[in-house]
Amino acid sequence: MAVHHLLDRFARSAVTMTVYGTDPDPDLVDRLESQRIAVDWRALPAPDSESFVVVRQAGRFAGTVRLDVLQKFLSEPALQQRTRTLPDPDEDVQLLLSSLTNTVLSSLGRGPLLATAHEFEDRAYRIGRGTLRVSFQSLSTFRAQADRYRTLAADTELAIHIYGRDDWDPPAIPGVTVHATSDDEFGRLWLLAFDGNGNAADKCALVAEETDPGQYRGFWTYDSPAVDEILASVATSF
Repeated sequence: MAVHHLLDRFARSAVTMTVYGTDPDPDLVDRLESQRIAVDWRALPAPDSESFVVVRQAGRFAGTVRLDVLQKFLSEPALQQRTRTLPDPDEDVQLLLSSLTNTVLSSLGRGPLLATAHEFEDRAYRIGRGTLRVSFQSLSTFRAQADRYRTLAADTELAIHIYGRDDWDPPAIPGVTVHATSDDEFGRLWLLAFDGNGNAADKCALVAEETDPGQYRGFWTYDSPAVDEILASVATSF
């Protein structure tokens, strides 16, 4: 699938983080540096709740996020895997995703990816129209999200397409088209792309390739041409 070259393109993004906080968190620093993100920790004589992170891409300011939000996003997968209802936007996670857009992270667990997918699903829910294409790798993985997508389809006019290896027969859901495949490439990709109902500012996509069981290399993007390319690549694969 043509989306792989985007992984290579965005892998060249130079990201740095300056943390303003109290005592350094060695686990967080190691985790970020393993993602090729340079970290500069600066002492801030303030409560932990006021610690924050400044993100730069290619030397340019990309955003500011709370330190505890970044720590939870990367280090507490169980928190991210809770069932969320629709709509349920998380503004702190939205700021984090915006700051790290077009950045390939090479050692992601399922928790951060699920949190990202939920934010993008929530965006599609709020807009209520357009096309949403999602690869769950295998249709059996979709089982845990079926009720969420039933709500997403019932409450909106979205055209929803689900892709995955043919290892489970999902129940029919009005508004949801299921594409079963034996393609190994779909089996490796966790992918979600929303066309924003044609509005470039509302487009978003997540692409992650499983490199080891439960570990992924991936990125998310709000770049309109990149989202269009991902959508077209998935659609033309069937």
